[in-house]
Amino acid sequence: MKKIVVLTGSPHHPGTSEQLADAFVAGAKAAGNEVYRFDAGRRIKDFSLIQLEDNHTGAEVEIEPNDVIKNEVMPKLLDADIVVLVSSLYYYGINSALKAVIDRFYSYNHELHGGKQAITLVSGYGQEDAFASLNLYFKQLLKYMRWDLFGSVLAADSWNNQKLQQHVQEARKLGESIH
Repeated sequence: MKKIVVLTGSPHHPGTSEQLADAFVAGAKAAGNEVYRFDAGRRIKDFSLIQLEDNHTGAEVEIEPNDVIKNEVMPKLLDADIVVLVSSLYYYGINSALKAVIDRFYSYNHELHGGKQAITLVSGYGQEDAFASLNLYFKQLLKYMRWDLFGSVLAADSWNNQKLQQHVQEARKLGESIH
């Protein structure tokens, strides 16, 4: 059994990336894994952006908000074996709610570096070339965090329900493959 944290960013319900996340979670649970899911896009009022105090030359000190990210998400994330990052394509990148959660990794960098696997689930209305900068962002983030990529689903042309449903099944199978 693996401990899996799923972080989604889209506020759309039901949205295309939400369908990928739902299918992945169903597959991962069916395979006997423990799954925690945080839908940042629908909970933006429950947490704040990273807040830094620059009171020392060359050093930033985080002013720790007492919110759901600190109290609920980070303990689960620190304990996770696998982190799943779920976003729809927003102007060639991830959406702002997911980015705000990722930015909060800042004060946990040392504890989060290494030892985890990651999965990316991305949907969008463009062709695959439209995802180039988003894919590069995830590649660089995972390299920085020293997380190994376990798998990914790229649901290009997700406006096409037939294609989207194929990607939804791909996400479910990815979840089922985790033991």
